[in-house]
Amino acid sequence: MKNHNKMLIAGIVGIMSLLASCKKWLAEENFTKIGSDVIYKDEAGLNVGLGALYNLQRAYELVSYNSGLQQDNLWIYCADDLGCTRTFNDAQIYKANMNAIDFPRGKWNSGYQLIDRASAIIEGAKKVSFSSAAAKNKVIGEARVIRAMTFFKLWELYDNILIDTIPTTVNNAFDPVQYKPATKQQVLSLISSDLDFAIANLSYVAQPGEVSQGLARHLRAQVAAWQGDWATMAAQCDAVINTGPYALQPLEKVFGADVNHNESLYTYQFDELTGGSSNLAGGEQHFLNAVLTARYYEMPGGHMIEDNNWGGNSFAWTTPNFYLKTLLGWDKTTGLSPDKRFTTYFFPDTVVGNKPGDPYYGRKLPKSSYSDNYRQYHWSVKKYQDFTKPDGRAGSYKDVIAYRLAETLLLGAEAHWRLTNNGSDPTALMYINRIRARAGMPNFTSIDQQTILDESARELAFEGGRWFLLKRMGVLVSQVNKYHTFGSASTNEKVFPMQDFQVRWPIPQDQIDLMAPNFPQNPGY
Repeated sequence: MKNHNKMLIAGIVGIMSLLASCKKWLAEENFTKIGSDVIYKDEAGLNVGLGALYNLQRAYELVSYNSGLQQDNLWIYCADDLGCTRTFNDAQIYKANMNAIDFPRGKWNSGYQLIDRASAIIEGAKKVSFSSAAAKNKVIGEARVIRAMTFFKLWELYDNILIDTIPTTVNNAFDPVQYKPATKQQVLSLISSDLDFAIANLSYVAQPGEVSQGLARHLRAQVAAWQGDWATMAAQCDAVINTGPYALQPLEKVFGADVNHNESLYTYQFDELTGGSSNLAGGEQHFLNAVLTARYYEMPGGHMIEDNNWGGNSFAWTTPNFYLKTLLGWDKTTGLSPDKRFTTYFFPDTVVGNKPGDPYYGRKLPKSSYSDNYRQYHWSVKKYQDFTKPDGRAGSYKDVIAYRLAETLLLGAEAHWRLTNNGSDPTALMYINRIRARAGMPNFTSIDQQTILDESARELAFEGGRWFLLKRMGVLVSQVNKYHTFGSASTNEKVFPMQDFQVRWPIPQDQIDLMAPNFPQNPGY
C-alpha cells in the first residue's frame, strides 16, 4: 500500500516528534524536533514514538474541530437508533451526501496513517535492544492493540479494506502495490493475532490513557462476536470480569469529574495546560458535551443563564430520541423513570431556573419556557458534562471513557446466552443483572437478543458503540428505520429511510481511483 500512503508522507514526517497523550509522560522533556532516526534508534526513542502514536489514536476517535474527523466521528455517535439529529452532519446520515465524493474521508485516510505508524513502532522495536524482553514486548503489545483497534474500526465501517502492515519508509514509499480487498477471515485473523500478542505481554494494570490486557481482551471478545466464536467471546469476557482489577462504580461516579476509575478499561486523556492541539500531550478540546446537550440558557423567558450544571455552552446538534426515553421507562405524566440512569446519564425533563435574582431562581420553570425548538430545549445527554470549562466555550478537556466494564458485562451476558442457547443461563443473567441492580431495576429471569439490545441502549447510549452492535446483530437498518429521527422541533421530526447498502460507508472516491482497477467501491455507491 505504499502508493496509497505516499500522499500522507509529508504529514507523517513530523508526527513521531510529538509528546505522548498519556499524562504519565507530561513531565518528560518536550521533544519538538526529533527525526525518525532518533525515534527508531533505541528504547527511549521508541517510547516517545509510542506516545505520539497515542496522540494520533486519540485524534482519530474524538469529535474535535481540527483533526479533520469531526463529522466522521460525530456520525458514529449519532447515526444509530437512539438519536434525533437536528443539524450539522444530517446530510451525511443516510441522505444525499452519503456518497463516495461528499462523505467525510478522514476515517479512511487517517486510519491507514495510524496503522502505518503503529507498524513502524512494532517493526522498529524488533530491531533494537531494550532493557528487558518484557519492556520490548510491552511497547510492541501497546502498538499492536492500537493497530488492531484501527483495523477493526475500518473493517466495521467499510467491510472492504486493505491489509498492509509494512511501514512506509523513504525506501519503499513508491514501490508498486497490488490493491485487493482483504477477506473477513484475513482481517479478523490479523486483528486477533495482534490482540493475542498483547494479551500475553501486557498487564491489566496500566496508567490512565494506556492500553492494557483488559482492553485487549475486551476487543478480542468483540472480534470473536463477529466470528460467531461464542466460547472465545465468553472466555475473554470472563477473564476481564473475574481476574481484572475492574469494578462497577456508583452511577454518579461513572461519568463524574474523574473518569479514570476502576470501571474504565480505556480512556482518552486531555489536559488543557499541555494541550491546544491534537499533536500536543494534552490534546485539543472535544465537543461531545456540546453536541449532545440543548442550549438551556436560550429557553424563553430569560430564566436561565449559561451554566455548566446545565451543560454550559452547547450546540444540540443531536439529542436522544423518544425511543430511548421509552426504553428507560419514562412516565409522560410525571416526567420521571424508576431507572436511576434516567437522571444520572441524562438531564432532567423539568428545568429549574438558575438566574440569580430571577423570580424562578431555584424553582421549576413555567410551561411558557418549554420551547418546541430542540436547540433551546430537549432531553439531553449528561455523560460528557464538564464542570470546569469556562463560560462561553463549548469545547472540553475532560477525559473521555472509550471502553468500560459495563460493556464487558453485557458482552459476557450475550456470549454465555449464545454459547448455551439458554435464555436463563446463570452466568448470562448474573452479568446483565449486575448492570440492572446498579440502576435500581429488577433482575431479568431470561434474556434474548432484544433484551441485550435494550439494556445496552439504556446503559451505553451515546458512547460510540451502538451502531456497530446493531450492525453485528443484523438489525441496523430495521432499527434505524423505526427509530432514528431528524428534526428541529416536534412538528418536523421524522424518520429518513436508511438503505440496505448503507450498513457500510463509501470508500473515498479519490482512494478508489488511486487503487484502481482491482479495488472496487462498496456496493450502492
